Amino acid sequence: MSAVVLFGASGFLLYRLFIFRHFLGVNVEYPAILLLMMAIITCSVAWIGWRTTKSMHQIHVIITGLLIVLVVIVEFSCFVWAMVVWDNIDIDIKTTMSAYFAQSTGFQCCGVSGPNDFLSTGHVPFSCCGQGPLDALHKPYAADCSEVYQRGCANLLHSYAREQLLFVAMTALAASILQV
Repeated sequence: MSAVVLFGASGFLLYRLFIFRHFLGVNVEYPAILLLMMAIITCSVAWIGWRTTKSMHQIHVIITGLLIVLVVIVEFSCFVWAMVVWDNIDIDIKTTMSAYFAQSTGFQCCGVSGPNDFLSTGHVPFSCCGQGPLDALHKPYAADCSEVYQRGCANLLHSYAREQLLFVAMTALAASILQV
């Protein structure tokens, strides 16, 4: 049962991280992917354990027990990994966002830190104005906006990614505790 719950929870968390995959980078998704794989492995180990109890071979029961211990260790390691990524996510987001930001519109935010990111160019992208890509291929920037989003996108995604990684870490911790 814990594997089924872990499968559902990790799949849901992976989906939530996948939504902003362009900004978060793949290293943020790895702990959730590992949890999803551990759910599948746990189902397999549970099936092996169920089959071995019927055969009453002691070596199979010992191997199943060792596999369960290994699963718990990997799940707890996933907790630690997610917390390490959680602590360093702000650097990853700023680098990934800077590379992808020119292609994105409609986030109701402007630049990495705010509209001041575009002071050197003298104009801001249409996405900062809330206008959308008005002929974005030929004129990707607007010289004058009636209203510019003042908040930067990095802090919004930073908070979101930390929240999702905390959920992944807690799910991994709960799964390892439950299986112990």
